[in-house]
Amino acid sequence: MPPRSKRFSREESDDAASTLVIRNVVVLNKRTSLRMEPEMWDALNDVARREQKTLHDICTQIVERKPGGASLTAAIRVFLVNYYRMSSTEDGHRGAGHGQGDPDIITAALAPLRSEEEVV
Repeated sequence: MPPRSKRFSREESDDAASTLVIRNVVVLNKRTSLRMEPEMWDALNDVARREQKTLHDICTQIVERKPGGASLTAAIRVFLVNYYRMSSTEDGHRGAGHGQGDPDIITAALAPLRSEEEVV
């Protein structure tokens, strides 16, 4: 497999620390490790809390319903995006400042990423 393009990466060296976090989860009664961004882990924990399930239960349900060729991490990311999209409302978007033509909305949404870069 050819190496991934670094064209959109701000990293200047290959030995820069990864921002991905590895955690173990139990899926279908088997322990597996997943590697995702801290924001994905936070969102997954938020969903589990809201749905009154464990993180392991959510991951198991995702595995049981994901398309055959999809990786678990990819299926989790798609699930999270769709979960939040289903729960968003126009009032919530207005309250967050979305749709106002704010040129800095991308900067604001990526602020957690920027602050983690500064810590590293």
